[in-house]
Amino acid sequence: MNSNPDRALRPVALATIPLVLVLTGCGAFHPDDYPLDGPTLTATENPQEVTAEQFGHSWPLTVDHGQVGCDLNAAGDPVLTFTDPDGTVYALNALEENAGNADISDISTGSVGPLRTFAFAVCDAEAQ
Repeated sequence: MNSNPDRALRPVALATIPLVLVLTGCGAFHPDDYPLDGPTLTATENPQEVTAEQFGHSWPLTVDHGQVGCDLNAAGDPVLTFTDPDGTVYALNALEENAGNADISDISTGSVGPLRTFAFAVCDAEAQ
């Protein structure tokens, strides 16, 4: 019986090295897969203008700008919205108060998570 745990792990470690080299060599961990150009703004008002340029790679919409807003419902829950340049209001979260608004997936090309996260910060900004 082998009482040296390091010796037992050595084959596993040696087998892992070629796998890591192959994955990094073929671009599986390429820096472009993890962009660093997220939102460059701070919520200062409610509602707040936002642009694709401010969100960089994280911008998920087919329009290049709009307005993010937050209202609290009677229970104190945030009702998050995005208003496009044409004035259409889209729901950023699924609350009853957003039922009459358009679905944000109608104009999204990917995850609206960064936009939704920013909308929560707008909730804390002073209403205009």
